[in-house]
Amino acid sequence: MTTLGDMSFDGLETGMKFRHEEHGEQIILDLGRGQLGLTIRFHNCSMYNGEMPQLGVEEGGVSVFQLIAESTYPHGADKWEYVGRVGDDDIAACGWQWFEVHCPHCGFAHRVLAPEAPVGARQCRECGMAFNRPAERVDPPASSSE
Repeated sequence: MTTLGDMSFDGLETGMKFRHEEHGEQIILDLGRGQLGLTIRFHNCSMYNGEMPQLGVEEGGVSVFQLIAESTYPHGADKWEYVGRVGDDDIAACGWQWFEVHCPHCGFAHRVLAPEAPVGARQCRECGMAFNRPAERVDPPASSSE
């Protein structure tokens, strides 16, 4: 069994599917960097999305710093089992399309699955530069239909 914890962040790709006992089956829609570190945007789970928990929230004696640590990649990565790649039929059923946006600094290609072209600024996961460029629709990668 291969887990998210067995893979390097650089080896992760949009379209990979993972199973978690609490979050169920999740598909990676986007990978990036956020204020709190490396981010993974799953299709139906906010586990590693890089967003700050609400400040002042204390749940059962858990501090906001512990909440940040517990929701930041790679905490708990060994509990996410890799189950393959999303298929073209699943992508079509969800109304998603493949998009790509290149970093103007290093040229790294960011691949995203989304219903429409993502807009707004992003931080390059390769070089760290923040940029705002429109994403372009692209053909699915050759390996998307395992």
